[in-house]
Parts: sequence; C-alpha cells; structure tokens
Amino acid sequence: MTKAEIRKLYIAKRKQLSQAEYDHLNQALLKQFQQLDLSAVKVIHLFLPIHARKEPDTFLIRQWLEVNHPQISRVFPKADFAHHTMQNFADDESLELAINAFGIPEPVTGNLVDPAQIDMILVPLLAFDKQGYRVGYGKGFYDRFINQCRPDVCLIGLSFFGPVDHISDLNPFDRKLNECLTPGQHYQLT
Repeated sequence: MTKAEIRKLYIAKRKQLSQAEYDHLNQALLKQFQQLDLSAVKVIHLFLPIHARKEPDTFLIRQWLEVNHPQISRVFPKADFAHHTMQNFADDESLELAINAFGIPEPVTGNLVDPAQIDMILVPLLAFDKQGYRVGYGKGFYDRFINQCRPDVCLIGLSFFGPVDHISDLNPFDRKLNECLTPGQHYQLT
C-alpha cells in the first residue's frame, strides 16, 4: 500500500474510535511506555497530541515521567509551517503552551533545546510497517527534525494499531523507527 492509501485508512480507523476506546488505548500505550528502559535517557522529545484527531495522548506520558523520572528533561516541538521545520522547547517553568491555528498544542514561549541533546524521540505516526518505517501526515516535519539529531537518537513510534506489511512508496528521507509501541505489543524494529 502507498502512504496515501495507508494515511486515508488509518485516519478513518481513528475517527471510528469511541471516546471509551480511545481512553482505553491511551492507558494501554502508557503501560507499554512504562516498560521501557529509560536509564540512558536524559532528554526525551514528546509530540503533543491533537485530541480531535485521536492521536496518542502523550500528556499521560508527560505526567508519568514528571512523577517517576523527574531527572529526564522533556521537550516539546513547535512547528514552522512556512519552512516545514521544528524547534524544541524545554518543559520547564518558562514553558507556555497554546493551541495553534491548526489545532496543535505547542509552545508559545520557553527555552530552546538543541536537537543534538535529545536521546529519545516519541514519533507521531498514523501507521508503521513491519520493517520499521512510518506514515505520518505527509509534511516531513519529523523527517527533517530527526536529521538534525544525533545518529544514535532512539526513535519510538506510538500507534493504536499493529503494523501494515509494507509501505510501497518509501523515499530516501524516511528513517526507520527503533521501536514502536502499540496497546498490546512492543515492537523491536532495528
């Protein structure tokens, strides 16, 4: 299947989720995340969810990290839609979040973080395949951002659904995930 076909299918699958199903899947994803070995992680990048699109609720992960791993710094993205790039802001006392014109929660003010400092990225996706490639919304924000990070940055996808067999139209900019968490399974992909 092509990225466009997968995108259409998985957007529809998310829309069909009831609120109760969505809440249950988020709790199950959080339980999968809690099993990760975070001992080498000093800085983690969390995408911020668009609840209207039923994206995985990373605010739950943020709250769990605050309580259980306060030594891990959290950073959030702010998208520049004119250039399809992102900046990262520390989740600290200077951070202020607001919903942008596209319905995405993002930093309004705060302290910038260099992408080279990031050890782990929770990568948003609509679907992923058995080889570890992902399908996002198609703008390339995360592909560009990941290329600014260290080569050893750990890429972890969060998905409500298991993998598709194969994405047929990969391009040279696509990066494989190291792992992907679903509500029922932890996939080691590399």
